[in-house]
Amino acid sequence: MSKRVARGALHRRYPGVYSFGPGELSPEAEAMAAVLAVGDGVLCNRPAATLLRISRFRSSVPHVLVTRRHRPVEGIVIHHCRDLDPRDVTVHRGIPMTTVPRILLDLGEDHTVWQVTNVIHEAAFRKCFDVAATRRMLARSTGRRGVALVERAIALHLAGSAGTKSALEDAFIALATDLPEPLVNTIHEGEELDFLWPDCRLNVEVDGPGHRRPAVRRDDARRDHKLKAAGYTVVRLTDIEVQRAPEAALQKVLRNWPTSIVLRGSCA
Repeated sequence: MSKRVARGALHRRYPGVYSFGPGELSPEAEAMAAVLAVGDGVLCNRPAATLLRISRFRSSVPHVLVTRRHRPVEGIVIHHCRDLDPRDVTVHRGIPMTTVPRILLDLGEDHTVWQVTNVIHEAAFRKCFDVAATRRMLARSTGRRGVALVERAIALHLAGSAGTKSALEDAFIALATDLPEPLVNTIHEGEELDFLWPDCRLNVEVDGPGHRRPAVRRDDARRDHKLKAAGYTVVRLTDIEVQRAPEAALQKVLRNWPTSIVLRGSCA
């Protein structure tokens, strides 16, 4: 083995794990290499979600879940869980990994409810989200920090929210935490709306740089006209407004609110 490494025929990825040649590994090969390096473990968290193509969140290093204490391995984040349920483990393309319900629970510990809702939305699109299976997993995970958040994300998904799809949308929803809860990226009047308060008949759109293109601006104008004709108030915020002048952006929304507002409540 050492001779092959010296000749460059084998390339060391992790202790005890080698590949043929030093080239970049595919995502699947990188994940499998990490699992092999740790031993009796499974891929988990963001890297597992990425491999299933259900999350926009990436990790620069693999995450592996083990049921026993393990020495640190450089380049791998190791998570410990003494009571990992076999029902929370699956195999995808030959790679041992956590199931979608378990991925959601893990993400629920350090992501927002809107971000987890979007992961559910993507998983449902790829036909790998099972509401009943997820709720069964939550029921046997009493005490875990992410349980309540995932339950709420399921409710939002079932109500029609697709969750936040970008960092810009994350920034706006963080800014609007004291407002009544909106539907996020929901289909209404035949259009996908960023943030909708249906009872208030208010739509807020947050526009990134792509909305400055002439064709996109024309389509935005068409949508706005359609919604206004249906009796909705439409407020557009640019990325610059949300990111550089957040308080002014929030005041712009409040000035256009069609009814009195009860913070952290519902439209009045």
